[in-house]
Amino acid sequence: MAARKKSTKRATKKVARKRAETPPESCFVIMPFGGWLDDYYSDIYCSAIEESGLNPQRADDLFRPSTIINDIWDYTKKAKVLLADLTGKNPNVFYELGLAHAIAKPVILIAESMEDIPFDLRALRVILYDKNAPNWGEILRQKIVASLKEVLSAPAEAVLPTFLNVKGLGAKTSVSQDQLDLIEIKQDLDMLRREIRTQQSRSTHIDAVEAKSLLRTLVSHGSSDEDVLRRLSRLGAPEDWIRDELKRERDSVERRRRLIAQRLHDQREKAQAGPGHGTKDA
Repeated sequence: MAARKKSTKRATKKVARKRAETPPESCFVIMPFGGWLDDYYSDIYCSAIEESGLNPQRADDLFRPSTIINDIWDYTKKAKVLLADLTGKNPNVFYELGLAHAIAKPVILIAESMEDIPFDLRALRVILYDKNAPNWGEILRQKIVASLKEVLSAPAEAVLPTFLNVKGLGAKTSVSQDQLDLIEIKQDLDMLRREIRTQQSRSTHIDAVEAKSLLRTLVSHGSSDEDVLRRLSRLGAPEDWIRDELKRERDSVERRRRLIAQRLHDQREKAQAGPGHGTKDA
C-alpha cells in the first residue's frame, strides 16, 4: 500500500514537472516595425498577450540564418492565435495575414481606423483604437486581453467561414455545417453593425520615417512645438512620440547653433590677431 502511494506521488510530481516545463502557447503578432510601433508592441501588445497566458512573438524576434519567410511560416503554423495590426495597410502585414487565413488560424485584427480594414475582412473581430482618447494605450490593452480570451474559447469565430472545413472534409479547423452557417451569419451581422457605427471619413497616415522628416522640416522653418504637435497628430503620429522627437530635434539644433557660434568666434579671434600673431622674432 505504501509503495503504491509513493508510486502515485512520483507520477504526480512527474506530471506537474512536465506541465511546468511546457512552454506557453504563442500568439504571433504581425505588424510593421520601427518608430512608435515598436513601443506599441513592447508596452501594449506583449503585456496583453502575456496576461492572457500566451507567449508573444514577432518576426523581428528571429535572428536565425534561415530565410525570413520560412520563419514567419513556421511561427504562423505554431501560433495558437495571431494579432494583426493593419494600421497603414502595410503590404507585408497583409501577406502574412493571408498565410494565416490559408491554414484557418484565428486572427484578431487591430487598426486605428476602419478604413485600414478591407471590406471583406470587416466580418472578423476588429479592435479599433483612438490615440486622442485619455489612457488609450491601457484601453487598447484591455480590449486585446478580452478579445484573446474570447477567441481562445471559440477560435472558429475568428476565422473567415471560407477557410473553415466542414467536419470530415479536411485537416484544417473543422466545424459542423450548422456551426459554419451560424458563424457566417454572426460575422455578417458584426460587419453590418460596424459599418453602421463607423463614420466613413477619409484619414491620412504617415509612418515614423515620414513623420520624423516632416518634424525636422517644420522645426527648421520655425514652427512652434504646438504647431508641430497639431500637424503630426492629425497624420497619426502619437503625441508622446512627437514630444520626444521634438526634444531631440531642438537639442540637436541647439548643439549645431553653438558649434557654428564657436567656429565664428574662433575665426574672428584669428583674424584680429593678424598673420604674425604667435610667431617669435628671428
